[in-house]
Amino acid sequence: MSKRGWFEVDRKGLAEVAKRRGMAFIVTEPVQNAWDEDITECAIQMTAVPGKPQVELIVTDDSPDGFRDMADSYMMFRQSYKLANPEQRGRFNIGEKLLLAVAVKARITSTTGCVIFSEKGRTTGRTRLPRGSTLQATLKMTREELDEAVKFAHTLIPPPGIKTWVNGHLLTERVPLAEGTYSLDTEVRGEEGGFKYTTRRTILRVYEVLAGETPHMYEMGIPVDEIECPWHVEVAQKIPLSMDRSSVRYGFRTSLEQFAAEIMSDQMTEEQTKGGWVSNALAYMDDEDAVRRIVKKRFGDAVIYDPSSPESNKLAIDAGYTLVHGGELSKAAWNNIKGAEALKPAGQLFDDGRVEGDIDGVPQVEKSEWTPTMRRVADYAGAFAEHVLGHGMRVIFYDDPRLGFEAFCGHRVIALNAALVSFQQQDLDALLIHECAHDKVSDHLTHAYHRECCRIGALIRTFTEIV
Repeated sequence: MSKRGWFEVDRKGLAEVAKRRGMAFIVTEPVQNAWDEDITECAIQMTAVPGKPQVELIVTDDSPDGFRDMADSYMMFRQSYKLANPEQRGRFNIGEKLLLAVAVKARITSTTGCVIFSEKGRTTGRTRLPRGSTLQATLKMTREELDEAVKFAHTLIPPPGIKTWVNGHLLTERVPLAEGTYSLDTEVRGEEGGFKYTTRRTILRVYEVLAGETPHMYEMGIPVDEIECPWHVEVAQKIPLSMDRSSVRYGFRTSLEQFAAEIMSDQMTEEQTKGGWVSNALAYMDDEDAVRRIVKKRFGDAVIYDPSSPESNKLAIDAGYTLVHGGELSKAAWNNIKGAEALKPAGQLFDDGRVEGDIDGVPQVEKSEWTPTMRRVADYAGAFAEHVLGHGMRVIFYDDPRLGFEAFCGHRVIALNAALVSFQQQDLDALLIHECAHDKVSDHLTHAYHRECCRIGALIRTFTEIV
């Protein structure tokens, strides 16, 4: 009886799995592996094979240790030494195998030896390099896939201090627009092997999106997936990913965009703050200063629509403010906005003329305590109302500056606060026109109220009483 391993891998089937992620990503797998080593230079060369749907790929680096164990190049799911370090990209030990699955032939040469992959199978060679590693492979790729792979490789963000070339072009070392340190989920070695999720503080870097690029989430320089925000956002540790590195959890994406909004809150344009991703981020943001900056840029001078104070809403619009309605944002976003006091209801900023202050418990001034001036004003106000309204109005007095109003009118009563009201003739007439108009119209900001004030103002020309 022959002894066989538990598993066998169908190379063609693995090639199909590899292509799900895309040839562009597969071709750059050796680059990210090189970046995890102690290198200063890495080069990737991709050249079309004349007359065939194939590409010659060469990736080189100058690692002093080279390929630590050549078995890693062909043994799938061997536990990676990078697993324990969340700041290294490797985890499944599958990257080279995906590349080899779509290769016609390949050779990996390093300080520890040489492995050759051909139609004869896997063999070892005697060649060794004094420094670094070189991967040479002929891949099954169309010209379209080659163009896509070269374009993708140019979007890599090399780690500082590592010169990276793509087809002879030195990738620019990009300078972040901003960065910050936040707590994000990552993957580390579990206590009994395998993976476990943990939350860890890490650096997030935000980069400008160059011409021809789309905003991406990056894992230590490698584009992982498109994102809605208008920048590239790089995470300086492992991102929890599926095996083909193509699936990011929704919660992680939400946290990433939340932090990006906080980092860039002082650099966002007005247009950028109106993005749907910002509306979502506002629901989770912890930085109240950032919330206030974003809301200010998004809405400008604004107040929350106040259903309890229609006149305040109108006054806000008249003053050039934007009314923000409840349906424009989620409940969670509103909780954050109100908690940061980024917006206030219209009624808190614009006085609608209603009585402010609680008059319950505040006594009226008894008639026996009225001053001679108060008596003359009461007689004048009563006669004024009779003349312009056609019916009398009872006049009462308060005398307390804490009540915060000069006068109010209702139920055929005019209340005057002697502590605040001016008894000068012109001031008193203006106040009485205002209050008597409320006998018919409550809303200050309507044509009906305006017409009533004009009607009363015209009638006082025939009113001869004086204070």
